[in-house]
Amino acid sequence: MMTRNQSIDVNVTTVPVILRQNCSVYNPCGRNGYCRNNLNGEWTCVCKFWWNGTLCNKPCFIILLFTITTKRVSFQGSKYCKGYIGIPIPLDIFAHVKRILAAVIFAIFADELLDIANDALNGSNPSSNQGVVIVYLLQILRVFVIGFRCYPTLAAVYIDTWFSLICATLYVWFDFSITIVYIGLCRNDFYPSEADYNKTKGAYISIKVPILLYERIRHRHMRDKQLTREQKTLLYSSLPYSVEAQYVKKLFGMSNIKVSTNRFSQTFQFIYAWRDDFRFSSRVVSFCVQVPPSLDLLRKSSQQVVNLLSKLTNSSDPNLQADENPSSDFPLPDFVRSYLIAFIAALFITLVQLLVMFAGIRRNLLQAFRGDDSEIPRRLSSENINYITGTFHFAGYLIGYVILAYIFLAIFLFIILISIDALITYGNVKFLETILKIIIPTLILVFFKKYLNKILGQYIFLQHDGEVLSINNRRAFMVFIYFNFFLDAFLGFVAAIMRILRSIAGGVLYMCRLDYSPLGRKLETIDSGFSAYCGFIFVECAHRHPVLLYFVSHLLRNHLYPTNTKRLSKARHKWYVAIFLLNNPTLIYRRKQFLTRLQENELKMMLIGRNNMKELYIEQPPILAHRASIISAKDLEDTWERRKF
Repeated sequence: MMTRNQSIDVNVTTVPVILRQNCSVYNPCGRNGYCRNNLNGEWTCVCKFWWNGTLCNKPCFIILLFTITTKRVSFQGSKYCKGYIGIPIPLDIFAHVKRILAAVIFAIFADELLDIANDALNGSNPSSNQGVVIVYLLQILRVFVIGFRCYPTLAAVYIDTWFSLICATLYVWFDFSITIVYIGLCRNDFYPSEADYNKTKGAYISIKVPILLYERIRHRHMRDKQLTREQKTLLYSSLPYSVEAQYVKKLFGMSNIKVSTNRFSQTFQFIYAWRDDFRFSSRVVSFCVQVPPSLDLLRKSSQQVVNLLSKLTNSSDPNLQADENPSSDFPLPDFVRSYLIAFIAALFITLVQLLVMFAGIRRNLLQAFRGDDSEIPRRLSSENINYITGTFHFAGYLIGYVILAYIFLAIFLFIILISIDALITYGNVKFLETILKIIIPTLILVFFKKYLNKILGQYIFLQHDGEVLSINNRRAFMVFIYFNFFLDAFLGFVAAIMRILRSIAGGVLYMCRLDYSPLGRKLETIDSGFSAYCGFIFVECAHRHPVLLYFVSHLLRNHLYPTNTKRLSKARHKWYVAIFLLNNPTLIYRRKQFLTRLQENELKMMLIGRNNMKELYIEQPPILAHRASIISAKDLEDTWERRKF
């Protein structure tokens, strides 16, 4: 895991640079750095260290070793390589066990990805010999370099063999040692590494991976050592206290719902309540650890902007300070109060919206498990390609939506609070007074007309005070509709403006939630974020259904660890019979037990239907069970319909 300074621009090398005249007066960079000029004629210090992280040869070599030693199930019967040579999987996005290490790795590299995005947006690291396309391609290359650096550790933990964990341990130890040496050599006022305390996050990985190696060596004689990672994860689903087992128990009413006694959980239960029968996948957890660094970087950037605005508004010239312009249409107050309240409120609202969205993800997944499509569109087989492409973009879109929502919400609240602060501080703001003189009378008229319509509709134009949807005073109703038409033409214009304003406010407030589309139910499919959310829900439902995993886990366990007890053989026989009858439903009515229970009186009561029938014609079923003329469910249904009508 190379740090942010180690993943600096790919063009930075350790080749000595000729010092300019502005650096030749004295050596400001120390013996471990060299002076470098940029296009603006300013000089900067770059650390002189042999390992600058521009290449990823060591991670690529480890990935190559994992590729050679990885077996593919589909190629195990091949004559060549005996099933070896397979691309290692870095992360199982559907798994909901052992998610902490992956989350920590994603948190470490979140800062580096944010730096790349910041450089791309701000146009940092300019070069006179490179065009815009080349600069962006180099930024994309840096993203791939970061991905290759964290690939070996994730792949080693996923493979979970002693060889892979040894390679990962050596790799993370080397990486963390290089990070410490890098910070030690480049630690002075001219390098930003001293204030970058987040680099110590690699200590957790350098300790956690050796612990996993120790556990693997300790349990090397276990019976399931030849199982793949997918089989181990699937076998976990049939354990008594697994998430899938808890879901199936609650489905059959075999598990008691325990109310949490934690005061914090009881207080915020209306936002998000914990459930033992559900866990989020690794992708959602990795997103949760990537969002806080993003919001912190935005807070720092916004702080710089506010400081600049404060310097512009609060001039140091005493003549300007003494001569305030009271005739200004919008005098600006101090930004400190508005800034603090706006960004704290934006952070609080964003976090609450994320918790509500997580509760919505869980609710929609549970609805998808039981086939309920009341909140999201129905799953269609013709849209499978759109679903899989949507799940590609889910995590990335969610991070982008959250960051943009935080920015818009903070700016929106900052503008509102600045206006309120200006009114409180100066008491007379001409610009705001002009707007309020236009808005307040219109709002009073709209609300008066709204409540007048409700009173007239309840007590004059509807029967029984609105309890019945039947018009009363029909003549007065027609006259009122006629004159109301001309007034509503004006109110419709106001309502259209209010609709736009509400859409803007609602869009800003709900921007961070992919489960909500501001376009409405009929246009929500053209919303890229909501389409990605639907694809995520459907793909998760198809691969993480608790009943499916629980059932298949039991089948795999019986296949790997067979038992010969009579009780289990009877249960297995009943499952086979149930599956056979589900595939052949017409044979249910030919079974011996069904025919013995089907008495003549029961069949008559089934076909009568109504007590006032004068004639009753019942076809008697044959006595012999093996004849093919026995009635089926379809025959009973047809006979019932004929007798009923």
